[in-house]
Amino acid sequence: MSDTDQMLVLEPENKISSSFVYEDEHPQLQMPFSAQIGDRRLEGKSISVTHAKVSGLMPPSGHGTRESAVLRFDFEGFSVNLYADVEVEKVGASDNADICLRFTDPVGSHLAPLRYIMNSHLAGDLVTVGRFLGYTGPTEIKEKAPAAKLSGSQRLGNVLRKGGLVVLSLGLIAMAANVIHQRVMFSYEARPVTLATSGETLRATAAGQISYANETARFGEVAYSISANSGDLLSVRMPCDCEVIPLAEFYEGATILAGTPLVKLVASDATIEATTLISYEGAARLLAGDQPELVLSDGRVVPVSIDLSGQNDGVQTNASLLTAQVTLLDPDQADVALDQTARLRFRRALFSELTAGAGI
Repeated sequence: MSDTDQMLVLEPENKISSSFVYEDEHPQLQMPFSAQIGDRRLEGKSISVTHAKVSGLMPPSGHGTRESAVLRFDFEGFSVNLYADVEVEKVGASDNADICLRFTDPVGSHLAPLRYIMNSHLAGDLVTVGRFLGYTGPTEIKEKAPAAKLSGSQRLGNVLRKGGLVVLSLGLIAMAANVIHQRVMFSYEARPVTLATSGETLRATAAGQISYANETARFGEVAYSISANSGDLLSVRMPCDCEVIPLAEFYEGATILAGTPLVKLVASDATIEATTLISYEGAARLLAGDQPELVLSDGRVVPVSIDLSGQNDGVQTNASLLTAQVTLLDPDQADVALDQTARLRFRRALFSELTAGAGI
């Protein structure tokens, strides 16, 4: 026999770990489990960290073989499978179904969860693996303590708190709905509108100085006189029986240039109107059927009509703006003060857009 053969013969089979002094140092624990070897399922009887005792059918040739076994522990709602290499040993007579599965590597990767399950079974806890599921408290459900009866002031406080939450929620919903409504329904122009009465404006016909001014002049009377730079005295008579509204440069001694607006003649049937500049987007909304409105400084909304036909005699002052004549549709009911500042907006006609899209 060679030295190599002697080493192979003398090397003992490690049935138990070298850290165990006695083979039965760890006693068997009776707990429910099963073992699976190949396609054979064996019923577990007891188990320790060194070997497991099971009962089942194994072929006679399986005695003394090494197999890969699956130890299955079934719990309520889940199960744990541990994989270990075992040596199959027949126990007792040939017709006896008892089998001993001895772990070939008792300190393998299965040792830590196996000891945890065994210790938890001994302690009577509901067991899990790792931190996935865990509960070490009582297994019985505690009965709920009866609710304390509230006093009248406490019930009133609860009602007030709930009512406050409801009111606050409704307020937030209304605020959000108003913001959405404003964004969807209205489009505002950036430039403010100043309201004035309709009428003709008299302008200076020559440069010079106003030598006479009469704000109460009637039809045929001299409204103002201009001492022109040329030495001439130019007098302007009232062309109609209407009201004279003086402008900023209309006073005696004022130095004016040709074309300076001096007075505005307002007839008795004059309407409230304004001239402003609107964007091409606003003009497109107007042509699409949106309703123009004036939002006054006091919050009132007045419907108006807009005329885009007059474009400063064909001269456009701004390439991105259009001159618009704004007229109130119902000036008698509007009760609008002159020189009041307002904001022009367009109300979107959603119903007409929907009906047009549906082909109605």
